[in-house]
Amino acid sequence: MGLIDALATLGQYLPAITKPKEKPSLTSKLLFSGLGVIIYLLMASVPLYGITSTTFGNFLLEQVVFASTTGTLAQLGIGPIITAGLIMQILVGSKLIEMDLNDTDDRAKFTTSQKGLAFIFILLESFLFGYVLTVHSGDLELMLIVAGQLILSTFVILLLDEMIQKGWGLGSGVSLFILAGVAKIMFWDMFGIASVQSQNLPVGFFPSLISALSSGSGVLNILVDTSRPFQPDLVGFLSTIGLIILLVYLTAINVNIPVTSQRLRGIRRTIPLNFLYVSSIPVIFVSVLASDIGLFSSIASYVSSSASSFLSQLENLFIFPPPTDTTIPHSIYAVALDPVGAAIYVAIFIVLSLVFGVLWVNVAGLDARTQAENLIESGVEVPGIRSNPRALEGLLAKYIKPLTFYSSLIVGILGSVATLLGVYGTGVGLLLAVTIAIQYYSLLAYERSLEMYPLLKRIIGEE
Repeated sequence: MGLIDALATLGQYLPAITKPKEKPSLTSKLLFSGLGVIIYLLMASVPLYGITSTTFGNFLLEQVVFASTTGTLAQLGIGPIITAGLIMQILVGSKLIEMDLNDTDDRAKFTTSQKGLAFIFILLESFLFGYVLTVHSGDLELMLIVAGQLILSTFVILLLDEMIQKGWGLGSGVSLFILAGVAKIMFWDMFGIASVQSQNLPVGFFPSLISALSSGSGVLNILVDTSRPFQPDLVGFLSTIGLIILLVYLTAINVNIPVTSQRLRGIRRTIPLNFLYVSSIPVIFVSVLASDIGLFSSIASYVSSSASSFLSQLENLFIFPPPTDTTIPHSIYAVALDPVGAAIYVAIFIVLSLVFGVLWVNVAGLDARTQAENLIESGVEVPGIRSNPRALEGLLAKYIKPLTFYSSLIVGILGSVATLLGVYGTGVGLLLAVTIAIQYYSLLAYERSLEMYPLLKRIIGEE
C-alpha cells in the first residue's frame, strides 16, 4: 500500500479544515453552507487574468457535472475532486487496495489519500489548461500565471468542500456546487435578460415570451426554437417541469426486503433498495467521457490534425446537436432536422449508461455478493433464508440485478431524451440537481428532527 501511504502523507501536509469542537446548530450549518456556495459562485464569475473570451472558442463546453465555468477561476470546478473520489472508490470497491472503510484509521487514511490524489489532479489539470489556453501566445510567464490562478482557486474549492463535509456545513460541498451550478443555468434559461450570441448565451424564456407577445413576432420560436442555438422555448420549459415530477416520483419508489436481526429476535424490519439503484452515476460517467474526449481533441489539434479530426468526430457522437454545427437549435426541432444524429446520440448514451451502471455496481461494492457479506457481518438475516453468503446472495441478486439494469436504462433514457427536448440545465444537469435536492430535503428533515427531539441524539449516538 505504498502508493496510498504516499498520497495520505501528501494529504496530511496540505492545508486542512479542522472539525468543529462542538456540533454546530442547523442554522450555523446552513450559514456556512450558504457562505461556501456564495464563494463558489463568485469564483465562477471572476474571469482568469490574462485570458480573453476569444481564447476559448469551442474549447470546453460548460460542464454541469464538474460545476465549472469556462474562462473563470472555476474553470476546473470540482473536476479533480470528483475524479479522485471515483478512482479511490473504484480501487477500494474492486479490492485492488485493501481498506476497511468501517475502521476509523482506514477511513481517515482513505480521506487524506483522496485529498492528496485530488491535489495531484489539480496540479496536472491546471498546468494542462494553462498550456492549452496560452499556447497561441507562446508566453511561458502567462502560462504559469494562468496555471497558478487555477491551482489556487481550485484548491480553495477543495477546502470549501472539506469545510462542509467536516461538519461546519450540511452534506457535501461537491453536491452543493453541482446544484448551484445547475440552478444558475436554469435561472438564466428562464429569466436571463441579455443576449450574447457570440458566446451562445440565451435570452431567458420569460423575457422572450413577454417580448414576443407584446410585439406579435417570433411567437413560433417561443413554442419551439427553430432559429437560434441555446434559445429556451416552451417545450423545454414544460419538459423541465415534467422531468422534475417524474424524477421525484421514481426516487420515492423503493423495493423493500424483509429482514430480522440476530441481536433483536422477533423484531422485523425492511431494507429499502431504491428503484433508481445506480442513481445518476451512469450519466456522470458518460458526461466525463465526452468531456475528456473533447479535451484530448483540443490538445491534439496542436499536435496532429488527423488525430484531432478523429476525436472531434467521436466527440460529436456524445453531444446533440454537435457543437460544431451552430445552425441547429438545441430543442425538439433539432430532431426533425437531424433524426439520424438524434437516434445515434440516444443509442450511444443509453448503451454507455448500461455499461457504466453495471460496472459501477460491481466495482463500488453494491453487487449482491458484497451486500450479502455486509448483511451477514452486521448480524442481519432474511426470514426463510439460511444465514450464509451464497444463499443470501442468490436472494439479493433477484432484486439487485434487475434494479441495476432498469435503473441504468431509465437514467440513460431520461438524460438523453431530456436533452433532445431542450430541458433547462441540460438533461444530465437536471438529473443531478433533482437527486441532490431530494438528498438535501431528507438531510434537512433529519437535522431538524434531532434539534426538535434531543433524546434522539443519545439513541443514535450523536452525543
